[in-house]
Amino acid sequence: MKKLLVNIGGKVAALADDIASYNDRSRYVATAKPPGPGPGAVPCGSSASSGRGEEAGAVLDPVLEHLLRNVRSRHVRQHFARTPAAEYTQQRAVTIQVATFNVAGKKPPPGLKLDDWLGAVPAAGGMKGRWQPGAMAGSMTAAGASGGDGPDILAVGFAEIVPLNAGNVMGVWGSAHVDAWDRCLAVYLNGEEWATQRYGPSAPAAAGQAAAATAAATLLETKWQGGGGGAGATPGSLSGSSAAVIGTGSPGSTGGGASPNPYRAVSACGGSSSGGGSSVRADEEYVQVASKQLVGVYLSLWVRRKLLPEVRGVQVTTVATGFGGYLGNKGAVAARMRVYDSSLVLVASHLTAGEAEGDELRRNADVHDILRRAVFTNAPDGAGAVAMTAASAALISASLGPGHWPSSTSGISDHDLVIWVGDLNYRISTVPTAATASPAVGNISGEGRPMGQQGLTDADVRTAIRAGRLDLLLAADQLNRERAAGRVFQGWHEGRLTFLPTYKFKMGTHVYNGDDLPASVSAGSLAVAAATPRVAPLAAPQGGEVDDGDSGAAAGPGAAAADPEKYKRRTPAWCDRILWWTRTRLRNHQTHPPHPSQPHIAGGHGGSGTATAAVGSMIAPGLQQLAYWRGELTVSDHKPVAAAFVAEMVSYDRRRIEGVLEAGMRAVDLMQQSLRPRVTVEPVVLEAGEWVALGRPVPMRLQLINTGTVEAIFHFVPPPHPGRREQGSKFGLDDETPPLPPWLVAVPAEGVVAPGEACEITLTVLVEGGAGGAAAQLSDEQPSSSSSSSPPLTHGSLDSILILRVEDSGDKFVSIGGRYQRSFLGMSLEALSRLGSRPALPPLGAIELAEHLGLGEMKQQLEGASVAAADSGVDDGTVDPPKELRTLVSELLANSAAALRVPGILVDSTALVLARAGHDDVTAAEAAVQASPAAATGGDEEAAVAALQPTNRAAQQALLRQLEPLRLILDAGGQIPPGTDPHDVAAMLLLWCGQLPYPLIPAVAADAAAAAPPASPAEAAALLRRLCSPLQLVVVSELLRLWRAALEPVAADLNGLTAARLAAAATAWWMPPLAAGAAVGAGSGRRKLLTMLMAGGDASISWPLE
Repeated sequence: MKKLLVNIGGKVAALADDIASYNDRSRYVATAKPPGPGPGAVPCGSSASSGRGEEAGAVLDPVLEHLLRNVRSRHVRQHFARTPAAEYTQQRAVTIQVATFNVAGKKPPPGLKLDDWLGAVPAAGGMKGRWQPGAMAGSMTAAGASGGDGPDILAVGFAEIVPLNAGNVMGVWGSAHVDAWDRCLAVYLNGEEWATQRYGPSAPAAAGQAAAATAAATLLETKWQGGGGGAGATPGSLSGSSAAVIGTGSPGSTGGGASPNPYRAVSACGGSSSGGGSSVRADEEYVQVASKQLVGVYLSLWVRRKLLPEVRGVQVTTVATGFGGYLGNKGAVAARMRVYDSSLVLVASHLTAGEAEGDELRRNADVHDILRRAVFTNAPDGAGAVAMTAASAALISASLGPGHWPSSTSGISDHDLVIWVGDLNYRISTVPTAATASPAVGNISGEGRPMGQQGLTDADVRTAIRAGRLDLLLAADQLNRERAAGRVFQGWHEGRLTFLPTYKFKMGTHVYNGDDLPASVSAGSLAVAAATPRVAPLAAPQGGEVDDGDSGAAAGPGAAAADPEKYKRRTPAWCDRILWWTRTRLRNHQTHPPHPSQPHIAGGHGGSGTATAAVGSMIAPGLQQLAYWRGELTVSDHKPVAAAFVAEMVSYDRRRIEGVLEAGMRAVDLMQQSLRPRVTVEPVVLEAGEWVALGRPVPMRLQLINTGTVEAIFHFVPPPHPGRREQGSKFGLDDETPPLPPWLVAVPAEGVVAPGEACEITLTVLVEGGAGGAAAQLSDEQPSSSSSSSPPLTHGSLDSILILRVEDSGDKFVSIGGRYQRSFLGMSLEALSRLGSRPALPPLGAIELAEHLGLGEMKQQLEGASVAAADSGVDDGTVDPPKELRTLVSELLANSAAALRVPGILVDSTALVLARAGHDDVTAAEAAVQASPAAATGGDEEAAVAALQPTNRAAQQALLRQLEPLRLILDAGGQIPPGTDPHDVAAMLLLWCGQLPYPLIPAVAADAAAAAPPASPAEAAALLRRLCSPLQLVVVSELLRLWRAALEPVAADLNGLTAARLAAAATAWWMPPLAAGAAVGAGSGRRKLLTMLMAGGDASISWPLE
């Protein structure tokens, strides 16, 4: 603990200047409006899939544009653009419940029931979402809903889910609180039995997310093929009217009469799950699809299992807005997903606290920072670039498939629907207490100083609460004022506030901190009559409340004296809020009439009233708020808040789109019989040869000749999938397969050939290793067809059929043949382990390959390799490092580690090898090797060493060419020739790490070290054991043995290496590159992991990983 505090103290001291600047109020003066179009503004030239955008010069809906990406004929696309959107578009009603709760760093107490916050549990007859008294359901046409008494989607945002102490803020937070609240939600949604199966029993040592991850893997095998809600019912279909009148009732009651259910207005089933028991019907279960924690902010997203086939592309991101603008004590977590064909973003945030004058400007700045910096980025595999917190949610979200997101980054306002929940911390503006005491409740507007005449005091606020005068409080609400002034949340909407302020309460009670008596003995919603802004005063409670320790004494029956406050007094306020935004402003609705004191927000209705303006024939997503209420849990000093919505999601009928496109093609055929392009392709068979080597490009040329009278538009399309008969498969509407194999590059890949002209296309076969390369896939082995024990056959085949589509003409087919001669470079660790003692390339094959590569002088060396390969031991199935790695390490450790005494070994080896070859990309690296790296980067030697490592693709190709003779010897199973330059051996070792298809140390381990650098070798070793595979651990252990030997005093005195420089070089080759926008200090945290690993043990053992 002492060491942790010392580290934290150093970081805090380094941030002192930033914190002082952050607290400077002048920083927030000019933040009235963020630059550029904010959320709520329709981008210039955009069209919300009206189906008529292309003729008008606008663009189609992004999803629709993605579906039509393989339709390049402008005539067919024009025909499609003229087709009314209603012919191929449906609207699906999806119910969404969102909630927010600042839990003050506390776990849920045993047996906590969430009914009073979220509604009655499904096992008790369905989640009865609560309406405000007298509220009416708005009329909103919906094509369907998934049915059930609960919402289709539940998103819960937590604030202060862990205590905001120094350790947690600096990134050393655990998962116990997250697991506990997730399990509480699971019990509420699916029952105790379901939660126990997935999360373990309700106990302090619950299995938590580890059990949930195992259960998620089992769940994925079923592909969510559970039964439907009734005969003929399908996901997203609506039976009956979508408009209903909701009766009144006590929002807090759970007994007697059933609470009104906002979801029944869009229910397809109309019934509820069977009462009693602890489980729900399989298709009514909820599955967690997103989970992300940023210190105290946590977002947990659940989807009804029945809706899962319509959900895809789930991704998360975070924005820290704490001290200095990047600490995580404040900030936001956001998740996005595609529901049907509409995009939905859910944001959970915790903004800057404080009720001093001007603190609202800091909160405004937080909102603008979140809107500006919250970006979603696609990973190379189509998943999100930011990892999720819960392993089970990560597994399930990955199985749902990509969301047709754009390749570039997307902000919050680049989506259709956004709902923002959280502890926004906006307060009720007050003035210092006047010399004259506040009037009694009965004299609010009578004798003495009228309340609010010179601004509300703290006493005025409490008096208004007891009198039910929410109109006075709403007029002084900071969020309402800031929105009305156009300084924050422009174009956003909030439902009418009919419940009492949600902050600040004495723990375990319904008593506001600073009150002598509780403000309410029932639920917090008030029956605000439409005809008058005033409600009847609340009755004083009969009897005392149980004190939670926030006050000096409990208020017993008949107590008249005020409690002496032990903590700072806080004026009650609506800190916890829910807002929403849609890309098309006219499609925002809520079910209640406008509140008389709610301000009108310029540029939108601000949640006041119902929009009734028509949008022509446009079909676009929309949101309608059904209810907005406060829960009455007493776990925290905040009250939780929830809201219910129904969303109109756009759904494109793939079968109807294909029908429209086929009709367009027939129309084009009739119109352009004599105007079709006539194109010939020569040759139609291309051969790359049987000796394609790693990193060696093989160019081939293709000629397109247009002999027709009209221009020819050409591009490559992916081949069809055999046996695939899904909707949209003919045009590849949902097919994410790239048009060319990963080892083939076409230049140009698309273009236009004028009549009578020709175009030459260069097809280059280039097999590369590393992330995204094809070497690992081509090096996989196929089991032998016979049952004998003969070795398996190497795959390596490059035989492919390319489809060159000429629009309005026909497809041309080009056959490519060839075989890749694999290398140990680029193979996965698992493939190398399966090879055992066998060489990656037979010696005779290596000799022939060398001759084809112009390295015939190596024949004698490679002939000797066959003896070494024959004398190799038999693979016994143990987990050992690959033999090529052992050979390289042994060479560097031979002769009492003489090679490790060479100056700059391992750290400067790759740059020196490239500089010796005169490679252009290493000019800067060559100069930096000769000079001091510390001088080149202003003293940050570790960062300089990492930056000088030539890990980019072009540099690795150059290294591969320079080290090709040594690579061929190792491929053939030979030994490194005597006299080989030690820098060549070290460069080959690092190049092998860079050519692995995935990082040697996975991203999850690197990110964990970046967020919470290990403080000891034991912590570093435990982190790798938890997050790395056994094979990765064995390889890292072998490399660490070499790294430690290089730091032995006898070697370090000559090679000039330090642990920091070696760790920096290893970070560049063993770990994935830092993501764009990574937190300051992330790189140093990664290097700290390797420094700690090198510090444990000595060169003779592989501790601490084995």
